[in-house]
Amino acid sequence: MKTLMVIDPRMCSECKDCITACEKEHGTARAKKSSTIPIFCLQCHPDKAPCARICPTGAIREENGSLKVEEDACILCRLCLIACPIGIIAIDEEKKTAQKCTLCMETDGILPACVEACKDNVLKVFSIKELEELKKDVSFAEILSETLKLSR
Repeated sequence: MKTLMVIDPRMCSECKDCITACEKEHGTARAKKSSTIPIFCLQCHPDKAPCARICPTGAIREENGSLKVEEDACILCRLCLIACPIGIIAIDEEKKTAQKCTLCMETDGILPACVEACKDNVLKVFSIKELEELKKDVSFAEILSETLKLSR
């Protein structure tokens, strides 16, 4: 099932606990800290993801609705890092492979490590179906519209 990470940047305390948890879980942080908030993979559609499309060995493949780097197939050419629109592909120097966020689908955790570690409770994971349902909710649409007005 296709899922996305959503962050409320206004509530983030910039503690980096999410990035630390990601690094602890995977050995390399698959998220990065911008000047203020953490940045996560956009979880692009597998057929359209620039990182997967440019990979010369096809090492970035869909698995359970998320793109994953097949470490054995990665030649560490770094083309995926260049192609990613937000530069979020990580390099694991020890394993000599590219890494990208999979929302911890390959782990035993129920939630991604970053979401569990967020003491501010600003990280949420939604399925595409859940987001579609939220868009239909009139009260949510009104809140979103009001929020957009305030941010201008």
